[in-house]
Amino acid sequence: MLRHSTVIVMVLTAATLWGQSSAGPLANRRQMVAATSNADGLRAANRARAAANQNLEELGKTLTKMQALLKEMQAKTNGAKDPVAKANLEMWTLMLDQLDKQYEQLRDVARQREDLEARRSALYKQADEKAAEAARRAKEATSAPAAGSNASRQTPSTPSATPTTATPPASSSSPN
Repeated sequence: MLRHSTVIVMVLTAATLWGQSSAGPLANRRQMVAATSNADGLRAANRARAAANQNLEELGKTLTKMQALLKEMQAKTNGAKDPVAKANLEMWTLMLDQLDKQYEQLRDVARQREDLEARRSALYKQADEKAAEAARRAKEATSAPAAGSNASRQTPSTPSATPTTATPPASSSSPN
């Protein structure tokens, strides 16, 4: 009985340690990764960008209407000597001036964001082109030695009968 319980404890301990270690028989297997596209993320980003641009346009339209109303109010109360009306107009003028500054700042930030996005896109495109060129070169490099080994097997063991002659370099100036 003691022997069986000792064996069971040892088996459980070994199974626990084996399960926690990375040196198990499945440790050498690579996990498969499913390739997914970023299309959903790009669509969401485009929708957010469009919504931000629309909100910015609406803010600009609202500010234009507010400025027109302020001008009407100033025209109506131009001859009035009421200190409350003058204070009210000054308050609205200050508030609209502050809103105009904030609106300009938002427009500048939106322009900078678009510029940054264009740069980022150009950098990604450049990196993709470099990666494609490197892949093409690597493919050529791997196919060149294989073609060279095939050619060496097919050529006779005798030296080549074609003489090598030096050709003069072509002049860079053209007669045209």
